[in-house]
Amino acid sequence: VPARTPPPRPSPAGGLDRAAVLLGGAARPVVVAGDAVGREDATAALVRVAEACGAPVHHQPMADCLDFPTTHPLYAGTLPPRHDAIRAALDPYDAVLVAGAHAFSPHHYSPGPALPPGLTVVQLDSDPDEIGRNFPADHGLVGALGPSLDRLAELLPQQVPAHTAKARALRAGDRHLAERTRTEAAARAAYSRAPLAPWAAAHAVAHGLPPGTAVVEEAITVGLLLRALVRLEQPGSYTHTVGGGLGWGIGAAVGRSMAQPGRPVVAVLGDGCALFGLQGLWSAARYAAPVLFVVMSNGAYRTLQDTYEARGGTGPCPGTELGRLDFTQAARFFGIDAVRAGSADQLRELVAGAAELTRPMLVDVPLR
Repeated sequence: VPARTPPPRPSPAGGLDRAAVLLGGAARPVVVAGDAVGREDATAALVRVAEACGAPVHHQPMADCLDFPTTHPLYAGTLPPRHDAIRAALDPYDAVLVAGAHAFSPHHYSPGPALPPGLTVVQLDSDPDEIGRNFPADHGLVGALGPSLDRLAELLPQQVPAHTAKARALRAGDRHLAERTRTEAAARAAYSRAPLAPWAAAHAVAHGLPPGTAVVEEAITVGLLLRALVRLEQPGSYTHTVGGGLGWGIGAAVGRSMAQPGRPVVAVLGDGCALFGLQGLWSAARYAAPVLFVVMSNGAYRTLQDTYEARGGTGPCPGTELGRLDFTQAARFFGIDAVRAGSADQLRELVAGAAELTRPMLVDVPLR
């Protein structure tokens, strides 16, 4: 049995002066925000680091939590869960700070490394085993993330003039706003009556969320679209898990609601994922947890089909078709109110009402 990872030291990592020199000397720095940032409550410190050098910030692929506010102008979105796509996303940059990320765990295989050649890598983590685990790091640092990032934010202005950082941030903000505007427009243009286009369903959920909502997401394919559309800044606003099993989403949403009474909780679930933990609806009903369960029903294990096609598979992908399932009947069996969304506009209205729930409710969303 491997030894337990030691707890992070409550002090800054050593070597931060050199990290500031490497990042400060870069013309095009970028940051990858890992889940340890959110776990160690270091999000605000990472914001200060990014602003100090004007660096765009990506979430690690399929991040488990909110590690950087998605409303910030420097937020560049979540890295795709494939090495070739990560490599392409990071190719325009000459230095990267990988902060608290298990970098990288691809969801779909693609040949080649995740990092482009010539990229200077500064890796900071509270877990010493993460440094250089999957790729060489030019400079590795081990220490508690909050104090380390706070100190790095203090050092960077000595290397990056304020006007340079501000100019970089303005350019990145304009670029990110243009990208988000195109994404939003395309998703909004896909609105229709059911069955819905996946982009339209994700947009309706993202724009219906009441303020302060905690999102629990176990919807592999639609979840990737949702991440591009949600605007969240409060810590603890997003819960996911990177692999390890299916069916945890319903139970996690119930637990989240019980742990934070009064906070709206919206669980976005794939139909395949929901089937693995459907019995969690019994707990939701028994404890009257006011969770809105949104089941994205595409009638298939779509992520497996996408992988099958990407690897050159032709014809039907065996064992991945679920057929059309009526989750409203499943919900009512457990004593939970349920409705089937008839349009994207109705879905958005149902999500907007999550803050008013006093007992659980399920929304079945037919997808194309």
